[in-house]
Amino acid sequence: MKNHRVVAGVLFALLIIVLSACGGGGGGGGTTGYVGPITSIRLEAIVEGTSTVVDPSNIFVNEQVRFRLTGIDEGTIGQPRIVLPSGAWTLTGTPGGTLASDGLFSANSTPTGFFGTAKATFESINYTSSVRVVAPEAIMVGHGRLTNGNPTPNVQIQALNSSGTVVATGLVGADGTIRMSVPTTAVAFTTAFPSDYYVRQFSFAGKDYATTVNGCFAPLPTFTLGQTTSMSTDVVFYSTFDTSPPPPPDGCS
Repeated sequence: MKNHRVVAGVLFALLIIVLSACGGGGGGGGTTGYVGPITSIRLEAIVEGTSTVVDPSNIFVNEQVRFRLTGIDEGTIGQPRIVLPSGAWTLTGTPGGTLASDGLFSANSTPTGFFGTAKATFESINYTSSVRVVAPEAIMVGHGRLTNGNPTPNVQIQALNSSGTVVATGLVGADGTIRMSVPTTAVAFTTAFPSDYYVRQFSFAGKDYATTVNGCFAPLPTFTLGQTTSMSTDVVFYSTFDTSPPPPPDGCS
């Protein structure tokens, strides 16, 4: 009987060691909820209570937006994109709202006209995003992606009036969503790129437009104050790593 107790105790101790080595479903660095390694980390802003990803520099007045970090868990079967256990969120500047430590941003009823910066940390690396609250005029929605379908976060969309003056800007969201406030005077758009990863050209509604060509703008639909209008097609961008170059910019006239 005594030998049985010893064997049982040894087996129990070995079980504890195995579970500890496996992490019990947790991740490295003392955090839990993933296996790892984590790749393709991105900062997302989601309208609270929905799955709508938005541009954090175009948060609407009185809106609540949840900031979060997500990444691909390569150690899990299927390599899902998961919400990461980031440190406390902080906000600097006066963007027109408050940010709770859990990532919930609450916009005020009046914009300040200024930007702020939201920040969180994951595995000792800081992730930041510009934040701004706006009072929406007309609302433009669409989708930005690469030729392979992947989203193009942080590419800037610039809305222009008939004189070619930029009247509104917005960023493509983490999942490719475009949602931004535009005045009813906006009639065309162009883009600006965050890095040399992108070719300075994009495709829209069957035409290609080069941002290096002066006045080469893509048309926008007619906007109505207080209403949401969709762009007619996706805005498609080209990567410098594409195996073939983009076609000539036939939208420039």
